[in-house]
Amino acid sequence: MIKQVLRTAFIALGVGFLVELLRSWLSSNFLQDFFEGNLITILVALLAINAATMGIVLTKIRDLIDEKGGGQVFENTKKNMLLSVKEQIGLIVLATVVLSVKSSPLLANVQNFSLFLDSIVSGIFVYALLVLYDTAKGVLVIVDFDG
Repeated sequence: MIKQVLRTAFIALGVGFLVELLRSWLSSNFLQDFFEGNLITILVALLAINAATMGIVLTKIRDLIDEKGGGQVFENTKKNMLLSVKEQIGLIVLATVVLSVKSSPLLANVQNFSLFLDSIVSGIFVYALLVLYDTAKGVLVIVDFDG
């Protein structure tokens, strides 16, 4: 599981860095201004969406297990769903810390520090989208289940 989290983190940070390079090249502050005002709200909303989706998925899994047996087939799915909740809570905490540090005047003059923090902020958003995608894949496990 740690390998999976690290892989997702590096992908998200890489994409976040590329997004920031593009943003810098375009000289646009829209994305960062948007994230500063809305990222925490977006992350909490995605957590709520994922929690509701997981509730429906786990209810259906329980029905399938009661009906057809084979509960061990879904053990990995349940573990990954719990991991996604932990990841999302971690993203909310990390976003709060990074946005707080980013707004500090003490670090405003450190060269390229803004690019570094903006890349992390964009990476957090990308990571949250990847978690949402993983949750959606969990729905497909139910569709493919044949007992």
